[in-house]
Amino acid sequence: MTDTEKSTIKIPAYPGRDIPRNNLTEEQDNALELVKRNAQLQEEKNRSLELQMTIEQLRENLKLEQEKTNEIAERAVQLEARVEELAGQEGNNKKVAELEAKVMELTEALRTISGIASAGKPD
Repeated sequence: MTDTEKSTIKIPAYPGRDIPRNNLTEEQDNALELVKRNAQLQEEKNRSLELQMTIEQLRENLKLEQEKTNEIAERAVQLEARVEELAGQEGNNKKVAELEAKVMELTEALRTISGIASAGKPD
């Protein structure tokens, strides 16, 4: 081996792959460890950014869902008021039907009374 080959360190292009450490100096070993840790930190940073974006997206989705829920609740209140109104109208319709039946009954009674009265009148 030449002197150049002895002092040359081959570092892989992709951090994280193990390099035989038996021919590294302490400084080279520390530098290699720093490269690995920097790569890990960068991965963690990227992962954190992705998670932060996901959190923001989920917050926006939650906000939209809450708006939809509020709209649905308002619509439910409107529909309940309408149901109560219709129930009141139904009660009024029953009263009107009862009154109409009573009018028919009284009309029949008046006809009967009129018939009796005209039969009893001298011509």
